[in-house]
Amino acid sequence: MDTQSLRLFVRIAALGSITAAARDLSLSPASASARLSKLEDRLGTRLFRRTTREVALTTDGADFLPYAQDALEVLQAGMASVSGQTERAHGLLRMTMPGSFGRMYIIPALDQFQARYPEVRLDLRLSDEVLDVVKGAFDLIIRNAPLEDSGMIARQLASDRRLLVASPAYLERFGSPTSPADLTAHRTITFPGEPVWRFAHGDSVRVDAYTTVNDGEAMRQLLEGGAGIGIKSLWNACASLNAGRLVPVLEDYPLVTRSAIWAVHPSGRVVAPKVRAMINFLSALFSPQPPWEQSFMQGQ
Repeated sequence: MDTQSLRLFVRIAALGSITAAARDLSLSPASASARLSKLEDRLGTRLFRRTTREVALTTDGADFLPYAQDALEVLQAGMASVSGQTERAHGLLRMTMPGSFGRMYIIPALDQFQARYPEVRLDLRLSDEVLDVVKGAFDLIIRNAPLEDSGMIARQLASDRRLLVASPAYLERFGSPTSPADLTAHRTITFPGEPVWRFAHGDSVRVDAYTTVNDGEAMRQLLEGGAGIGIKSLWNACASLNAGRLVPVLEDYPLVTRSAIWAVHPSGRVVAPKVRAMINFLSALFSPQPPWEQSFMQGQ
């Protein structure tokens, strides 16, 4: 599979015309059509729907496009590396991140990134689901979870301090627990699949959830409304804590967490300059101390 055919495929997808793509790559329309047909034969599928009025990607073509773009960008980065050149960050960066974390801490900073790297275009997906970096054809995934993927390269961007919290109204109504064992008598709010809360002192409590919810923002609203006691990441709860809508519970019993904020990308290939640029930008954004830690300390 030659790189010229991949470049042709990518240009046809961008321009919506075989003739325009051929002209862009200094090919004749007949040569471009022959190359495209040969590429489709090699892949065993049609990449475009062709009519007299338009050329549009098929579903298979749309699935193949990000891989073709990645292959060309990685090849260009490799050529620049062996020739001693410094490849500039450019091209489309496909990136996914947790919804709440992205809206609170990454999206507001991206104007700085784009001012610094104007040739990088962004395709951003916000989702609290743990998406597959390879199947989703993502260049970079930001995760707030324990890191369990094999075959991935990960860089920790920040710690994820978690703490037990409740509203003052709940504690006034039901009382404050004084030890982890007391939690079994309280209303607890958990994520699905989170039956055991572990503490740094070695205690662990199996909680019978009063409410289970799969959305971090919804949990914070339930907690602020006095529905129970739950575990929240400091990055999500710091504003509520500083405003007094939530208060820490069992401060003398810190929680154990395996989670952190990670930047994850596939291993076994050259890291494109656009990916490296974003990872370095986010690392600097959250170092030496994440903004939520600074905010929480200032609010105490």
